[in-house]
This record gives sequence, C-alpha cells and structure tokens, in this order.
Amino acid sequence: MDGGGAAEVRETHRLVGHADRAWALAWNPNPGAGAGPVLASCGADKTVRIWKRAPDGAWHCSDVLEGVHERTVRSCAWSPDGKLLADASFDGTAAIWEYSGGDFELVDTLEGHANEVKSVSWSQSGSMVATCSRDRAAWIWEILPGNDHECVDVLEGHTEDVKMVQWHPFFDVLVSVSYDNTIRV
Repeated sequence: MDGGGAAEVRETHRLVGHADRAWALAWNPNPGAGAGPVLASCGADKTVRIWKRAPDGAWHCSDVLEGVHERTVRSCAWSPDGKLLADASFDGTAAIWEYSGGDFELVDTLEGHANEVKSVSWSQSGSMVATCSRDRAAWIWEILPGNDHECVDVLEGHTEDVKMVQWHPFFDVLVSVSYDNTIRV
C-alpha cells in the first residue's frame, strides 16, 4: 500500500494448462504440513487441474483429474479438511476425489440430477455435500464411512435453474440462488 491507502494489485503468475475455458477455482483450506498453497481449477475441457506452488514460488500443474465427465466441469470445492475434492459437471453428475498417498483417486460419482449440475459445496463439518442443477433442485448428499455418499434430501421450490449452492462457513445452513430471482436459505 502507498501512503494514500490504495492497494496495488498485480499479476505475479499465469497458470496455463486448460485446453478450453476455465470456469471455477477453489483453494485447498488445509494442504498439509509443510505444503505450500494448493489450488483446484475446472473447465470446459472436462478436467479438474491441481496447481501447487513450489518452495521457489513457481506454480505447476501437479495433477489432471480427467476421464470422468462427458461435458464441462463447472464447479469444484474442497472438503474442510482438504482431503476430498468435489466437482460438478454439465453431464448431470458430480464426482468426489480423494487425495491419498500423493495421488488423487475417484471415490464416488453422484448421480441423480435430471440436468446439468452447476455448483457443488461442502458443509462446514465435511459431513454433507450440496449440488444444484438446471433441474431446479438442490440435492444434499451425506458422506458415509468408506467415502460412500447417499442423497438424504432433495430441496425443490425454485421455479428456474438453480445456479449456485453455498454452505455457511461455520453453521449447517445452506443457501441457493436461482434464475427465478430468489435466494433460498
């Protein structure tokens, strides 16, 4: 900041790797002891890319999560403990990836929405995932032992596409926003 109070913002790195539009980003909240920042990005190339910053400050793509979705991946979100990554795709599914032993493994595919899945969000406890879709619904998925997932509720009421879902960072409160000009809590 200069003496006038204005902050200077400038580009320090440019991450190149997606073969088509990049749609969303998510910082890992807990990348592990001694690890630098970890970022997930998803895009129209049907992939999720994991970006890590090396000790020298350079960024590199460490993993490409692919081969699961048939259409664009529109949203991604880390679990609060940073061990699981969820993504949402326009192919009507969401995927759950686990980072274990230095590799990402697909542990489950969440199926049930009638149309494109537009957003995914983890509850603050990490025990639930919410997804939303063009089908005008938000689905709540419970995380079960062994990384199995079960739909425990379907929230309906929006009259148009549900664009995004977001859990409160400290409480089990979910909000959704829709093309019907409403926000539901």
